[in-house]
Amino acid sequence: MILRWVIGIIVIYLLYRLIRKSFPAVGGKPGSARLQTPAAGEELVEDPQCHTYVPLSQAIRAEIDGKTVYFCSQKCLEQYRKK
Repeated sequence: MILRWVIGIIVIYLLYRLIRKSFPAVGGKPGSARLQTPAAGEELVEDPQCHTYVPLSQAIRAEIDGKTVYFCSQKCLEQYRKK
């Protein structure tokens, strides 16, 4: 009887670990590389280089040819300028 309980607990723990590994956003550690969710009602802008949508408060702003353009990262900004 006790052996069944121990085996059951081990199986449940292994299933928990498998699910946690499959969905890192659900069980991710604090400080892991995850994008922050935008505040309710915050505008999203599209990066012209990689076409990722980024909250306006987190976007990198650049003036190119008199037009304000928003990027998700400095790397995308540099790649866009090279084109």
